[in-house]
Amino acid sequence: MGKAKYLIKSIANMHYKQYFETIDLLHKETGKSRPAIFFDTIKCALKYQAGYVDYRSASMYDLTDEQRADVITRGVNNQYIAKYNDFDYIHFFHNKQEFNTLFADYLKRDWLLITSADQRDEFIEFAKNKDQFMLKPTDGEGGEGVQKLPAEVESFDANIDKVPFLVEEVIDQDDTMASLNPTSVNTIRVLTFVQSDGTSEIVGTYLRIGRGGIVDNFCSGGMVTPVDKETGVVHYPAVNSDIQDFATHPITNTPIVGFKVPYFEELKQMTKEAALKVPQVRFVGWDVGISKKGPCLIEGNEYPAYFYNFKVHHPDGKGSKHVFDAIIHD
Repeated sequence: MGKAKYLIKSIANMHYKQYFETIDLLHKETGKSRPAIFFDTIKCALKYQAGYVDYRSASMYDLTDEQRADVITRGVNNQYIAKYNDFDYIHFFHNKQEFNTLFADYLKRDWLLITSADQRDEFIEFAKNKDQFMLKPTDGEGGEGVQKLPAEVESFDANIDKVPFLVEEVIDQDDTMASLNPTSVNTIRVLTFVQSDGTSEIVGTYLRIGRGGIVDNFCSGGMVTPVDKETGVVHYPAVNSDIQDFATHPITNTPIVGFKVPYFEELKQMTKEAALKVPQVRFVGWDVGISKKGPCLIEGNEYPAYFYNFKVHHPDGKGSKHVFDAIIHD
């Protein structure tokens, strides 16, 4: 999508109430006047394709123009996706049944697609020797509609009106990962890019941590922090959607800074292999759980979230665009 089209679409779809609430919030947080913030957000939208969420999360009000140009804004993220992802192939990522079928070798857990009440016996067979299971809408996003339920036929009967949906075996999370937040599977978002020569590379790795819920999604109350893609070690606090940062988990008190992701080399190898399954979709964000048996794919996103901008993760004032651009190119 071109810059002009992106801006027109953004203006048409903007949540104006939230926009002006953000201006009020930034006025209180920074002491800058509302008109100054308003006109600066307009400048950033026109020059850097930054929405008001980008403006606040990246603290663009405190950045120089050179630093602002290095922020991966929503518009910049959209440019990567429009240029490198063939939308004729994104159904493999949108439809969870297709995803689970294509990437079966990397799931490492049982699953079943439920499309009708006639599958009651199939569900009973699936539920044998299981205490719980995950119910997932086939087209849900951001953890929406995901439930952890008792592995009982009553759960099937109570949710049959939601067909189609997937039932999946609960991931037996590695103890080190569970120490962060035991109520959710805490995942690693791995960004991969398929080069023009047919090889794949890791662009970035991010740890996503739940805060008491059953999902770790940033938009559903979770937190995120970069992971050193060479060592698997976390160097910065995790940030939530309110731009609060946590060096230790607010519920479990587990240290986040200094945390080392287990099975990290295996995780990278698995996602680099998975990236080549649909090479027409070149820029993908993979959500990977770490089970007691090692890494396992949860889902792939042809529209990787753009949580790369928080100020606490960029103490040198530099953004991520120069890092991404060194890898994401023809």
